[in-house]
Amino acid sequence: MSLRKHAGQPSLPFGEGWLPTPARPVRSKSKLMFVLKPSTPMGLIMHGDAMHHAANQNTRDAYPAHLLHMSLLCMEQFDEPPMALIEATRMVAATLHARPVPVTLDSSGLFGGKRHLALYRAKGNPVVNQFAQMLRSALSRHNLPSYRMADATPHVTLIYGCGRIETMPVERNYAWIAGEFMLVYSHYGETRHEEFGRWSFDPNAPAYPALPQQLRMPI
Repeated sequence: MSLRKHAGQPSLPFGEGWLPTPARPVRSKSKLMFVLKPSTPMGLIMHGDAMHHAANQNTRDAYPAHLLHMSLLCMEQFDEPPMALIEATRMVAATLHARPVPVTLDSSGLFGGKRHLALYRAKGNPVVNQFAQMLRSALSRHNLPSYRMADATPHVTLIYGCGRIETMPVERNYAWIAGEFMLVYSHYGETRHEEFGRWSFDPNAPAYPALPQQLRMPI
């Protein structure tokens, strides 16, 4: 089955044209997305701190430690895993040659319309953004869909749908070096990720481009 659009086929947003059948008028919120996940020890620490913070404030449970993730980009929302798109995406992901990605989280805030409690870095995680752009460019070159998450700041959500809650004090940075990235299908309402691929970063890959520095005027 060819994955390229036929002449005259309408252009649909965010990859609907890749579905084997026409998109339904009402779609679920299940997402196919690329993510970074913290190491197991770091995930358990973040989960434990979130549970402690929310114990007397909220009735929502903290997100399970093994599902904590930082979203890089989303391939769209689907009613079921789009296998043709997944296979094409896997082939592109396997061609990427990038260094491990350092991640630091030093602040907490409310994301998603102030509905979700999340960790982020106040000064941003520029290397995360650089790798996400590398991934997005590779997908675009192969005419595959992708779009940035609504909350563009790289973050890890600790509690979903928590409503009114105080932000969580961060007494120490949560930091790790991501050695791999993953393609997962997040089943809406099931608290479950179905993994469709993971790829290791290469420490010997070319360095990420240096960020432009602010020009200084000679005194």
